[in-house]
Amino acid sequence: MASSEAASEKERPSLGERPESQKATQGPASDEGNRLDACLHSGETESGGKGSREDLKENQRLPNPPGSANGDNSWACPDGTFVKLVLEAGTGLDKPKEGSVCRVFIEAEPGGPLTYPSRSWAEVELGEGDAEWDGAVDRALETMLAGEQAELRLAGGGRITVRLAGFTPAKDSWEMSASEKWDLVLRHKERGSELYRAGDVGAAARRYARALRLLVVAAPPPDYDQIKAELHANLAACQLRLRQPANAARNCTKTLALQPANTKALFRRGLAYDAMNDLEGAAQDLRGVLQVEAGNRAARRELERVTERIRARDAKLARAMQKMFS
Repeated sequence: MASSEAASEKERPSLGERPESQKATQGPASDEGNRLDACLHSGETESGGKGSREDLKENQRLPNPPGSANGDNSWACPDGTFVKLVLEAGTGLDKPKEGSVCRVFIEAEPGGPLTYPSRSWAEVELGEGDAEWDGAVDRALETMLAGEQAELRLAGGGRITVRLAGFTPAKDSWEMSASEKWDLVLRHKERGSELYRAGDVGAAARRYARALRLLVVAAPPPDYDQIKAELHANLAACQLRLRQPANAARNCTKTLALQPANTKALFRRGLAYDAMNDLEGAAQDLRGVLQVEAGNRAARRELERVTERIRARDAKLARAMQKMFS
């Protein structure tokens, strides 16, 4: 959530009312190819929308940066996306948390994937940005003190300068009531599906991962297993399109541990195994889909293609062995 008002960077701002939600920009469409998009049924996720662990680190809370004994003021984000250089130290002990409304001044290169307002003082709700650079700003803010100014040097190129004037307190997950945590899980899940339909697969994956992270500490309601299975399956769908087949396979396996007959998870794991050249594993999962849904054309088509790959591989191996012993 973000809003902006013109002000000079040297102006000392005060924290005000919460602004209206900042709309997330639509990310670029995935280039995974027509075959994968068709296989994923035009991106349909478990929630019924049209189109999912982005790297497993997404499911973990970001630790506070450790102090440096040698006075080094740089800190590398654990997921490798940026290095933070402290330009001006902040004061106090508290740091923003997800849900904090932060008063910030952001400077970023024009045209970058950033929906948070830049070059003006603004209030942003930590965790509500869905663009790629929004996520970097969020992760940096979680390590900053009030009054701190820092430069983020992005791994993919580009720099972002962030100045934090102040922030509102927010609850840790353990401080939330069961209903608060569950509402937040559902909100992230629904937002993830919206982003997936819009083609912003990376942002969708981050939303699903946040929901799963909260789900770990949420008191299980009656449909806990159903929601958890859907989140893992949706995250796997994103990861397939992000070309992360190993992560996609792991999330499908978690869905299948809860719902062994979930055909979407079986199908997506089959595609993931195929991408990793585990052809026998892919064929087994695709046959599993057909055992439950005999008329599933996509699964039958993929099984035929995988079977042909197995034949070609075995024929090539046979020719190599023949030459070796002839």
